[in-house]
Amino acid sequence: YRVGRREDYVQYKALARTVRALTRRLRDLGPASAAFRARCASALLEKLYGLGLVNSRQSLADCENLSATAFCRRRLPCLLVKLRMAQDLRHAVTFVEQGHIRVGPEVVTDPALLVPRNVEDFITWVDASRLRQKVLDYNQERDDFDLAA
Repeated sequence: YRVGRREDYVQYKALARTVRALTRRLRDLGPASAAFRARCASALLEKLYGLGLVNSRQSLADCENLSATAFCRRRLPCLLVKLRMAQDLRHAVTFVEQGHIRVGPEVVTDPALLVPRNVEDFITWVDASRLRQKVLDYNQERDDFDLAA
């Protein structure tokens, strides 16, 4: 996953361990607190689904199997490979570090950025990026106005 800093991976492992412990505590609650358990479980599943760490909002079984790789898969370079904006992770990390990628209006230079599901559609090239111009030229989509500038 081309995690550059060891501290990032340690933090991902700690977060996954915390989620698994919370899931076990919710599962072990008695029948007297069924309403509380259902409310907390749905809130946890909604949060993890929104972050893109689990694939469904239905079962806590997905949360029990959560690992650090789920966090690594939500990093910006991994999503660039998934969106076919980069050929492999090495190139994706280079693109991010050089400032060719933006998420929404913000230019991102940190490859450790975790991208939630609702922001995933806003990953694009920076307008002034030479890579964006090359992609547009290749696809024959470059505008005449861009050629004059």
